[in-house]
Amino acid sequence: MKHRILFGSYPIPRFAGVPSHNFIVWVDPDGRPLYEINGGASNPDGTFNYFSIFGRLTAVETDYAHRNLAYCPEFHTRPTSRTVLLLEASHREVAARWARGMRTVNRIAASGLRYSFLTQNSNSVASAVARGMDLVVPRSSLGPLRAPGGRRRLALEPMVA
Repeated sequence: MKHRILFGSYPIPRFAGVPSHNFIVWVDPDGRPLYEINGGASNPDGTFNYFSIFGRLTAVETDYAHRNLAYCPEFHTRPTSRTVLLLEASHREVAARWARGMRTVNRIAASGLRYSFLTQNSNSVASAVARGMDLVVPRSSLGPLRAPGGRRRLALEPMVA
């Protein structure tokens, strides 16, 4: 079997599960999560703000082998999370795509952009990271009610080669 990159959605209970928090996850051939990328707001101390209303936009990678939930959340393991396959390939190909996605994560974290519930949020981060991996997110995962901000392009400085 091959490794996979999945696009995940977690229905936010605080808002009756209508809008979702989108994320990207890398799973091994047995379906176990290895890494996960989440976007959102950061608290002033750098921890991840699970109840994002305001703050600096950030993106973080969770390494499932070295968990730290204060800084790196996990949504793939939640029972209400749903996923869509973006890529199924060899370990080498998935690792190369993931590395490109991590460059996007680092650019977002250093961007100084402000978090906004409707425009610059976890959904726009997940979409930007998928684009950074040269993957296409299905439009059905990016509806304006289900994933506000998911179709928005983040204003990031161009990458320097």
